[in-house]
Amino acid sequence: QVSTRYCNYGHKIQFIEPIFFKPEEEKYSLWLKGVQEAAENYSSLLEKGATPEQARSLLPNSLKTEIIMTTNLREWRHVLKMRTAATAHPQIREIMVPLLLEFQRLIPVIFDDFVVDSSNNTAQVITKF
Repeated sequence: QVSTRYCNYGHKIQFIEPIFFKPEEEKYSLWLKGVQEAAENYSSLLEKGATPEQARSLLPNSLKTEIIMTTNLREWRHVLKMRTAATAHPQIREIMVPLLLEFQRLIPVIFDDFVVDSSNNTAQVITKF
């Protein structure tokens, strides 16, 4: 994962828009104002000599980051079980449910015991006997 400790974003900070706020809502406007202010303050701290490690302390959870991972199918099953559950954060489900569907398409024998509920973007493992 890209480290906010060492990475200097400068003026190129990107944020991931939350799926639970709609652009026409006041909540979205408040979120947008907050991330814009965070980006401006981050840049100001860097300009005043703060290190990226120090300036990152004010960046919100909506900061875009990238992650690359390598794992085996058993671990993918575990990750998907945890991150597609109804109790998982909606934004991780937004990523993991389509990934699960792709695994089901490519390797159905390994992932066919997951049942996806498209009404709430969740999945669960159903043990088949």
